[in-house]
Amino acid sequence: MKFPTPHYRKLVASLRKAKLITGGINKLGCQTDLQHLKLQSYILLCHAALEQYIEELGLSAAQTARSTYANSGVITKTLVALISSKLVNDLPEKSKNKLTSELTSNIEEFSKEAFNRYRKVINSNNGIVEKDQNSILIPIGVDPASVDLVLKNNLHSFGAKRGDVAHKFIVKRVETLTAIETDLTTIVSGIVAYDKAVCDALKSRMS
Repeated sequence: MKFPTPHYRKLVASLRKAKLITGGINKLGCQTDLQHLKLQSYILLCHAALEQYIEELGLSAAQTARSTYANSGVITKTLVALISSKLVNDLPEKSKNKLTSELTSNIEEFSKEAFNRYRKVINSNNGIVEKDQNSILIPIGVDPASVDLVLKNNLHSFGAKRGDVAHKFIVKRVETLTAIETDLTTIVSGIVAYDKAVCDALKSRMS
């Protein structure tokens, strides 16, 4: 995967399209019920684009790590992280010695099982708050807090805002278009850090 990834470019394009729905909204404060509803729709659409970006970036990285090992035998930081996440998940069920033995004897099969488990995590994900970012990025070798703590917190805040909109039907809200656009500009300019960190993890070979 090359930085910036196609997933990042797709995110930027999706957010640009989502902005079309904001036509007619007063930037400093919604003045009608329709403006309030359009702004809430904008929040939901942008959240969906951000969530899809993180999920697709993670899944693509996991697939690339497995392909790299299958084609060249190279073990990347991403593959190690992916397998480690499965090891941690399996610890209550299996002994450490057995896990070590299985991993050493058949890393290809183990990486396959780890990938299948990770794909289930992606498929069941439903947000971009802190726990969602951790569950998607840490298993592919990227710690959101270490990459950019401000970005992690900004995504969490936007995710919480979306949750409030998605789960409570209230026509009039305090958000303004200007504030939402500012949040998104900050997030999009910062989220390339995740993009680069994922690409770097895929380039990092484990000796």
